[in-house]
Amino acid sequence: MSIAENYRSTYDNREIVRILQRSSVLEGNVLWQSHGLGKTVIPIQHFEIDFVNREVVVTFNPRRYNVARELPIFVKLEYRTTVFKVSAFRDDSQSLSFSLPRALKTLELRPFPRQQFPTNRDYTVALKPSLTGARDAGNEIEVRAVDVSRYGLGLLISEHNRSFLKNNRILWLTKLGEHRLQYPILGEVVYINSDVEPRRESRRAKELKVGLKLSGVLPPDIFNSFIV
Repeated sequence: MSIAENYRSTYDNREIVRILQRSSVLEGNVLWQSHGLGKTVIPIQHFEIDFVNREVVVTFNPRRYNVARELPIFVKLEYRTTVFKVSAFRDDSQSLSFSLPRALKTLELRPFPRQQFPTNRDYTVALKPSLTGARDAGNEIEVRAVDVSRYGLGLLISEHNRSFLKNNRILWLTKLGEHRLQYPILGEVVYINSDVEPRRESRRAKELKVGLKLSGVLPPDIFNSFIV
C-alpha cells in the first residue's frame, strides 16, 4: 500500500484546528512551492493560529528564502504528516498569513488492521450520548459501520443526525451488530467527512463519514462475531 493510500481527507473544522494546534509545537513543519525549475522547500520557523481573524500566521527566514506571490503554497506539518494547499495568502516579507484551511489530508495512524465491510451488507452499531437511564433507548441511535478495528470504527451517519454529532462529540458504543455490550465503550468523534458517495438505494439521503476512536478494546468474541 502506498503512502497516498494511507491518507484521508478531513473537512471537520474542530479536527482541523486541533491538528494545527498540535503541529504548532513541533519542529519539521515546511512549506513549498512548485515551479518550472522544480520545488522550493522552506522550513517553517514558527506558526500560530489567529483565532480573531481565523487565520494561520507562518514565519520563515526571508534572507534565505523567497516566496513567489503568484504561485500557491503547499504546507506539510509534522503532526500526522498533514498536508494542505493555500491558494490565497499575504506575504509580509518574513511571514505568511492565510485563512484556516477548509480541508487537509492526514496520514492515518492505525495500530491495528482495519476490517472493511462489503457495501451489499449492513453492519450496524448503536451509540448513546450518555449512560444515565441506560435502559431508556430514547437517545440511542443505530448507524451503519463501514469499517472496524480493535480501537475504532468508521461509520456512515445520516445528514439528519448531524446535530446529534455536533452536540455529542463523546459517545458510548452500546451495541455491535446484535450483541449488546455488557460494558459500553467510550468513543470520541475524531473526524466528520461530508464528501461521501451515496449508495444506489439511498441517492437522496446524504450521509456523513464519521471516525470514532474508542477508549477501550472491543471484546474479542463480540468483535470476531461482528466481522464475520
